[in-house]
Amino acid sequence: MKKIGRPVLVGTTSVEVSETLSRMLKRKQVAHEVLNAKQHQREASIIQNAGLKSAVTIATNMAGRGTDIKLGPGVADLGGLHIIGTERHEARRIDRQLRGRAGRQGDPGSSKFFLSLEDDLMRLFGSERISRVMEKIGIEEGEAIEHSMITSSVERAQKKVEENNFGIRKRLLEYDNVMNQQREVIYDRRRQALMGERVKDEIFDMASSYVEKTVAKYFPEGDYEGLRDEIQRTFTVLMDITPEEFQRIGEKGVEDYIMKLVNENYRRKEEKYGVDLIAQIERFAVLTVIDEKWKEHLREMDDLKEGINFRAYGQKDPLIEYKKDGFGLFVQMLEDISKDVINFVFKFTTQEQKVEAPVQRQRMPQRMTTIKQSAEGVGMKMTPEQSDNMQGQPNETKKIPIKVGPKVGRNDPCPCGSGKKYKNCHGKEA
Repeated sequence: MKKIGRPVLVGTTSVEVSETLSRMLKRKQVAHEVLNAKQHQREASIIQNAGLKSAVTIATNMAGRGTDIKLGPGVADLGGLHIIGTERHEARRIDRQLRGRAGRQGDPGSSKFFLSLEDDLMRLFGSERISRVMEKIGIEEGEAIEHSMITSSVERAQKKVEENNFGIRKRLLEYDNVMNQQREVIYDRRRQALMGERVKDEIFDMASSYVEKTVAKYFPEGDYEGLRDEIQRTFTVLMDITPEEFQRIGEKGVEDYIMKLVNENYRRKEEKYGVDLIAQIERFAVLTVIDEKWKEHLREMDDLKEGINFRAYGQKDPLIEYKKDGFGLFVQMLEDISKDVINFVFKFTTQEQKVEAPVQRQRMPQRMTTIKQSAEGVGMKMTPEQSDNMQGQPNETKKIPIKVGPKVGRNDPCPCGSGKKYKNCHGKEA
């Protein structure tokens, strides 16, 4: 091909194979270009020159669909671009895309694929059976095999791989569909909180559901104290009924009584803080809690999906187990959202800051002093005997005389007796 001047495009299945072929052609001193996503700046020029005379281009799947190789002057008269496939791909679609680089828009071209029984595709699907047939026929090593049986065997192997990949993608979509359904519910709630005027009705629905579950938990056991403490912690209201009345009014009566207290508490908050502020608090509480709980739920679902395939060892379908456990986690998340929103809204309060008036420091009255030139007239005059005694007393502060010794030279021995020169001993500090 290179002698007659036809451009050649060599298609490989991986970057490793393309680099191996490049080293082999370099040893044969064959000029060529490599297109394998490692030369981003030269990709356009490599594709532009791939259709010139005697051009050799080694490419991976990058030269497949969407790559248009223009033929150079006079190349069409030589037969156009020739495609060489080093092996068959797992999908027939990729082989057809590689073949389609030649013979585009009425231009001439040709393609040829080389196949070995040691290729990954043949090794996984039916290579042993074909090898036994080849041995019986007596085909020697390296001899070209052009038989319909080989072609049909390769197509069957590619079809199996395509079916396997289709099953993997379908399974993955089924896993993703679980999250999509949950995502629609959460996004719908979040959108309602953003666009709705008030989320008061939604909050009271949460409160009613929470009260119903809480009463169903404590009432059958007759645990009045536990129910009262739980309601007080959540709604900051106090149940003012006796245990006898608690049993008399029944489960439904207790629910109605608690919801009446909740409504009164909420009405007092609206009167105290205003309807507009309470509406903002409602929206902020719903959005904040949903965002936090949804992020935690996504992490939990990822952890569940990572280890769900081990359920297959217990003769269980991992997808069904994933749906069941994922639904349980989702229901628990919705309950946590309701509880946290209720706690946020009903425990909301503001702190009033008291502004204290600045305290002015009182100025102390200045003390008046009188200065005398002498001690006469103020009772401080000394007698002649006291004056003679003060003059006779010696001064207690003594002056220490400064002793000046002989000056020591820099190269003289140090007076400390170390044997070193003065400049290398105590002379460093001088």
